[in-house]
Amino acid sequence: MRRIILSRKGFDSSSGGVASPIFADGSLCSLPIPFSGPAPDKFKDVSVNGIRCIDALKESKAKSKPSDNCHYDPNLETGLFGQASSSQSELRNNQVGPGDLFLFFGWFKNYSEGGRDLHHIFGWLQIDKIIDGNEAIQQYFKNKKKMHPHAFYRFSNNCLYVGSKKLILGNKKTPHKGFGHFKKTHNDLVLTKDQATRSVWQLPKKYFANSDPFLNRLKWIDKNECITHCKGRGQEYIMDVTNHPKLIRWLHHIFQG
Repeated sequence: MRRIILSRKGFDSSSGGVASPIFADGSLCSLPIPFSGPAPDKFKDVSVNGIRCIDALKESKAKSKPSDNCHYDPNLETGLFGQASSSQSELRNNQVGPGDLFLFFGWFKNYSEGGRDLHHIFGWLQIDKIIDGNEAIQQYFKNKKKMHPHAFYRFSNNCLYVGSKKLILGNKKTPHKGFGHFKKTHNDLVLTKDQATRSVWQLPKKYFANSDPFLNRLKWIDKNECITHCKGRGQEYIMDVTNHPKLIRWLHHIFQG
């Protein structure tokens, strides 16, 4: 593993307009963003982390309707994630490849407790292989019953990331699949600093102190306290594991929680 990618997905202020819900029992459901055109999925047909999206829409009081189309990606039931355009260029330019790990995060809130707005990690995918280009992606899905939006549409600079069977961290096998959802909320999965707006992050000093692992977008605003600011609408925030091996220990900690 050379890279960890914090990848922003799900409802946000411009796509969906509300936070994805953390339910009263701590369960997480990252709502896929609404899609105005034709799409292979509707909210009423999709479940995320064992939770029906129609129930998550109701919990969050979102304006999207069960019959609306959605862009269901990443699909962490099947271990598939698509990226395209400038965001894919960012991944390629930073040499993201097989063995690297996506940690997917988004905007969450515990509505039942009147909770605060958080950036919260909800899932992961370790890359087994990358399928590059519209034709290759469509060929990959030719004999599969389930369609993916990055095969349904032709995107510029289109890529599909296929998850590995088993999660391997620092050459150590784990009991986890190579892709999946974190079932319940946990403090170790919250990126947002205590008593701060959701885009102000505080990363654990035990693993991030005296390091500068960010390859794009992120930078320390307080290096001693490991505070950074997730600015703008960027999707992919890439960290260098090769020169910062303590990040592997951080991953082990997350997955043991």
